[in-house]
Amino acid sequence: MNSPIRKATMAALAADRRCWKEPATIDAETQMRRFGAAYRKVIRTPVRTLSDLQDKARLVMLCNPKPDTIEGSLARDILALKGGAK
Repeated sequence: MNSPIRKATMAALAADRRCWKEPATIDAETQMRRFGAAYRKVIRTPVRTLSDLQDKARLVMLCNPKPDTIEGSLARDILALKGGAK
């Protein structure tokens, strides 16, 4: 079963992809609104597992493409985690 963060992350990524494929019309604006709603849902939902944290990191990397920021560095570190520690 997918977590709420995974579902919202996948919806945000899908809306982002569709946004760039749509012509600059009302359809693209609709996809941008869907992305914003899914992004806000991910941000508000608390993380319970490493995979949820990695999903949040993927959205950070998508929304903040600058690699030299502290958010980008932290997101890369989180995505590099394997999750084997107990």
